[in-house]
Amino acid sequence: MFQTLSLIFAVLLVLSFVPFVWITVRGAIRERGPRVITCPENGCASEVEVKTWHSGFTTALGETHHRLANCSRWPEKAGCDQACVTQIEESPNGCLVRSLVAEWYQGRNCAFCASEIPEVHMNDRKPALRTSEGRTLPLSDVEPVHLAEVLATAQAVCANCFDAMSFREQFPGLAVDRPKPEAHPASMHS
Repeated sequence: MFQTLSLIFAVLLVLSFVPFVWITVRGAIRERGPRVITCPENGCASEVEVKTWHSGFTTALGETHHRLANCSRWPEKAGCDQACVTQIEESPNGCLVRSLVAEWYQGRNCAFCASEIPEVHMNDRKPALRTSEGRTLPLSDVEPVHLAEVLATAQAVCANCFDAMSFREQFPGLAVDRPKPEAHPASMHS
């Protein structure tokens, strides 16, 4: 009987930690990814990443605290007071690169096919950019610290058009552009 009660107690004890672990993991996942902040020391954009597990753990304890895991100004400025963390805590998603990008694409149309850019998700095919110089490039080619500058003058390009343009560049002899068929008046009335 004692063994049964001990087993039940052990199972209940383990199960009591499940919500804590779930909140920690969910918090860590939400905190991952590069962020762009304004460095309080020099007033310039800097790319930072937070310690995701620390943030997730403190979220599970009731109040999220951030610490930097990486900064584009390190190692020269490593050991700084991390005063920029207040920007992250005031606007947790506002400085996340993925949030900035998703917000920028929202409601925009492709510069080539004019179709509306669908909502940007982390695991989907990514739309691209057409720079003011006319170059088309993937988002991954833009350094986060320069993101605001590039987005200020760029146009949105949907993932389909970017894939087609990339294919044309890689295999110029294989790409064929066919004109869209015109709608026949007879087929429009049926």
